[in-house]
Amino acid sequence: MNGIFSTFGVPSKSIDLLRSYVGKRILRLVRYSWWPAEEVASHCGTRDEQAFSLTAGPLAIYFEGGAILGLTSDPSRASVIVWDEAAQKASDGASALDQDKELCAIADSGRFAARGWRHFNGRTLSELAILKRAGKNAKEEARPREVGLRFRCDDGTSFVASHGLHDGTDDFSVLEESQLIDVKLEEIPIS
Repeated sequence: MNGIFSTFGVPSKSIDLLRSYVGKRILRLVRYSWWPAEEVASHCGTRDEQAFSLTAGPLAIYFEGGAILGLTSDPSRASVIVWDEAAQKASDGASALDQDKELCAIADSGRFAARGWRHFNGRTLSELAILKRAGKNAKEEARPREVGLRFRCDDGTSFVASHGLHDGTDDFSVLEESQLIDVKLEEIPIS
């Protein structure tokens, strides 16, 4: 992926960046998958309409005014990570998600996304919150464990960029609230 993660961070270390998106209108969400949308179901053991949520690969949230937030997760930190994808694209367009030849774009609408995802297009981001999981042992306690970033919109709807909150694994996923597993999480508002 051509070094796009040189400026990434866990949400708690990227507060100013994240706050810059609050109050902006979401134009679209795009998953950048390791596989073409048609192959995700067979690789991930899911249905076609779950490809957007459960494929392997990062998410880009495109906002009004050209702002783009990139998200994925880092198993070594047990956390979601974020970066300014618009800045990455401006400084080195070749390493931008939409230019990476190894990645396949999956839109937030159509056959490979549940119908609820298109609802977020045109909504204004009103709140963000970090979802932190308790550590089970000393090794886990040493990691950030920021396993989710909740995006709440002006109409009260929300979704979560997740590190394993759909099945307890180290996989990055983008989830509607109904897809979250039942696990105790501390919610830390950042907006």
